[in-house]
Amino acid sequence: MNRHTVIYLDTNYLSNMAKAQLGSITDQVECKFWLSLLEELKDKVLSDAIACPEFPFQREEASFDTRIDEAVGVIIDGLSRGLKFNTYKEILDLQIEEAAYKFLGKDPPQREIWAIGFTSNPQASVRSRVQGGYPYPNWGVGASPLSENEIAEYRRQQKARWAAYAERTLEPYTRGNWDETLRRDKLYFVDCILGRQARADAEMSNSFGSSADMKDLTDRLGRLHEIGITGGNVSDFFQSDELLNSPFIDIHSSIRTAAAKYFPKRRQRGSDLRDPVILASVLPYSDVVTTDRFMKHLAVACLGLEKKYKCRIFSSSKEDRLEFQKKVKESK
Repeated sequence: MNRHTVIYLDTNYLSNMAKAQLGSITDQVECKFWLSLLEELKDKVLSDAIACPEFPFQREEASFDTRIDEAVGVIIDGLSRGLKFNTYKEILDLQIEEAAYKFLGKDPPQREIWAIGFTSNPQASVRSRVQGGYPYPNWGVGASPLSENEIAEYRRQQKARWAAYAERTLEPYTRGNWDETLRRDKLYFVDCILGRQARADAEMSNSFGSSADMKDLTDRLGRLHEIGITGGNVSDFFQSDELLNSPFIDIHSSIRTAAAKYFPKRRQRGSDLRDPVILASVLPYSDVVTTDRFMKHLAVACLGLEKKYKCRIFSSSKEDRLEFQKKVKESK
């Protein structure tokens, strides 16, 4: 069996294909391009040349535009054919566990090579997959549908948490060289997921009636304790190269640091919080990733992540779109 080219499609690509299908792109050349690209992607998926796994943020971001969210969902279903990335929390947790085993000099548990990044084997035949439905983002496979009010409240809480994180962390860095700044951001990120800041955030969420963050933290620390990260070595582990250089933390902090160091006057956008999380999740497990122009510039020109993680990165520019289409056509 030929190896599938694993492709992550960002919201821009998905939304443009949906708009073309709905006839809301007035430029006929643009419309024709997106329609032809969609058909080529479908053909390559069905011929087992490429795989286009779903990532939870895709539907969540599409839901912000009610004009296209249903069409985007249909496209995701048609291209993913039930193949999904794990959620970013699952990917991060598994990488943290891998780092703990390495730190302690232990052999990690045997698992399929794809298991950290995906819910199932991305190299399996498309015929072996079951077509997925419309799961709500971040509630996992098989979760019960929530009411519209519950969904609205969930999104409100998510938005508030992102805003609070942004307020604390998106100030331009002015002290230290690159290595110092990057390490500082990595240490802060570890504090936000495992340390005092994580506990403070979890307690704050708990006071508002949400216990999910506290459960995540308790489960994460409990698993580390089972592996052997205890009171005597926890501080050293939190500052270890094994943890700080794990793929998610490396990519996430590198992108944020590059944005702050090289573009201190750039006005922050909402996507500047989500895009580093998305790239940190999918980049290590994909052959091709699409993203916006700014994120591509940071990842490729500033950081060299394309070479480091052996993944082609395309933006939404016309030149990149044509190169991406060529890459799809060449997949066998």
